[in-house]
Amino acid sequence: FNSLLKDDGMQLVDYQNQKYFGLIQQGNEFDFLILVPVYSMLSATLQIWLIPLLILEIILIYVLSQISRELKNRELKGAYVELGQTQKRLEIALQAAQKAAAIDELTGMMNMKSFRSTVKHHIQGMEEDENGILIMIDGDHFKSVNDQSGHSAGDEVIRLTAQMIVGRIRTVDYASRLHGDEFAIFVSNTDNYDVARTIMEDINASIAKEAGKRNMPAITLSAGAVTARRGGRYTELFKAADEALYQAKKTHNGGFASFEEL
Repeated sequence: FNSLLKDDGMQLVDYQNQKYFGLIQQGNEFDFLILVPVYSMLSATLQIWLIPLLILEIILIYVLSQISRELKNRELKGAYVELGQTQKRLEIALQAAQKAAAIDELTGMMNMKSFRSTVKHHIQGMEEDENGILIMIDGDHFKSVNDQSGHSAGDEVIRLTAQMIVGRIRTVDYASRLHGDEFAIFVSNTDNYDVARTIMEDINASIAKEAGKRNMPAITLSAGAVTARRGGRYTELFKAADEALYQAKKTHNGGFASFEEL
């Protein structure tokens, strides 16, 4: 073996078709040859390092799982936030759509559909001794405004009319632009036609005054009214108020008529 081994350290040698780590240990009288099978050396080395490696692997798996869980939590939180924001946007869009469906675009008043629904609900909820007045309104000579001054001026007249109507009713009353130059008011908690008549007189006076200030055409509003009581049907009230309006329109100058007085 001296020919196979060097004196300066361990060497890999072949002996009887097996590989060994060989080391010569010199003594005072004899030299010793130490042979360690490569497989045994590697097996022992692996045993020494296997447990730490397994522990390290477990630690790495745990750390990676925590990182993955944290990332997933962040992604989930982000998804919840985005979902909440999306839901909020949808709610806002729905509210806007509902508002758009209930409001007259030109004037900002209730449209016919929302007015009808609101008045129906109000009548159904009235007490036995409670009442109100439904007023149907139509502009006098509005067509001449469009013909002489144009539709843009006509729209301004409609807006002004709407402003004056809303400005002369209480918060417990309802007002709507039905279409064109036709409007409606529901006056709550009264069956006194003098109240309804006074409201219409104030509206007409306000339109004339404000139109003069703005240097724009002025129109008058004719109105027909009917008393509404609990259990009344909106379609019947509408028809009755419309008949009274037809009578009031005969003056073409801000007339007023009630259904009971026909």
